[in-house]
Amino acid sequence: GLRGAEVGSFAGKGKCGIATANLDFNDAGMRTFCDMKLDFWWIPCAEHGVLERVRMEKVRADDLGFDPDNARLAKTAADWLMGYNEPDYWQPSPVAGAPTLASGTFATNFQCDRKELAENWQGLVLAYKTTHPAGQVLAPSMADVDGGASAGDYESCNRKFSPQEPGDYMPYCPGWLKCFKESVMRLSCGETNCWDVIDILPIHSYAYTAHDVIGKLLAWEAVWAEDLIGANGRSKKTLWLTEFSRVGAVDSSDPDGKTRAFMHDVMEYMTASPYVSGWSWFSEVNMSSFVLGDREPETATWATDLIDKEGKATVIGSYYAELCKGKEERRRPAAAAAAVKIAAGADEGTDAALVVSQFRRTGEYVVVWSHLVG
Repeated sequence: GLRGAEVGSFAGKGKCGIATANLDFNDAGMRTFCDMKLDFWWIPCAEHGVLERVRMEKVRADDLGFDPDNARLAKTAADWLMGYNEPDYWQPSPVAGAPTLASGTFATNFQCDRKELAENWQGLVLAYKTTHPAGQVLAPSMADVDGGASAGDYESCNRKFSPQEPGDYMPYCPGWLKCFKESVMRLSCGETNCWDVIDILPIHSYAYTAHDVIGKLLAWEAVWAEDLIGANGRSKKTLWLTEFSRVGAVDSSDPDGKTRAFMHDVMEYMTASPYVSGWSWFSEVNMSSFVLGDREPETATWATDLIDKEGKATVIGSYYAELCKGKEERRRPAAAAAAVKIAAGADEGTDAALVVSQFRRTGEYVVVWSHLVG
């Protein structure tokens, strides 16, 4: 578990943003975004081999794919440089002739032991640091499909066992980030190695309940404790939830209030956590639904839009903005304890410290919050 970290180091200070493709060439939507006073926005798209181009009001970064030209593009990033998008997840493209699925994952990225991948990462980081020596580096963002915090087995996620071709592929690599860490740590990225040059570990979480999102964050805080507290010679890092939303919602006016309750509970935890330094809601008017675990979607699309097609704030968008404005108020330990109780499925009468110290995830007891509420 996490012990000895500075209590409240990021509590109430996390950057609150939005991930959306709905603001490009949308003046009304951009005005609404500015009125919301969120910290940033970023957009997934394809541009000159760049998988995701990130545009932020106060911070800006590029999410880069495996392309020889990306070292040049890395130099154009500003305060933040994001890594590959969901390299731990791979499916054959539904579009004939296209090399990737919508997540932007290439087979060359999925095979985490590739020498070429490690050297590509080294080149991106070094190019970025030449123009932005004080810039923040985000690791490749993890889909973490099985909820194991990307620290499971990775032996099969390489070219020998998994060519990642239609008809012969693994859908996800359960230990991709662990593999990547071991690979790039051998390379130099200036004053440190190419793992400890990383400042932030970004993850994604799409879920039906706040319980599942908070549980995933707790798992990451436990599994990656060495990096989050800077132990054993590691640089101190934080977590960003760069994509999250409630799946299953069909109306952004939220008539049953379930999406707002989901937002409240997840953000109650993130804003109180000393290890989560940023997050962004994935906002889309008609988000294509997908199978999550063994649960089939009931509709073809889901409604996660904070800003609608006309550029106006939706009900859930206005609520999200208010939660972001009040993040400082939810930094108190009691809020974190309440959120962890939600994740553990405990009732209101359960002792918070007991829940926190015994919350069970991925076969280990997590003591993440014992120093806050114990």
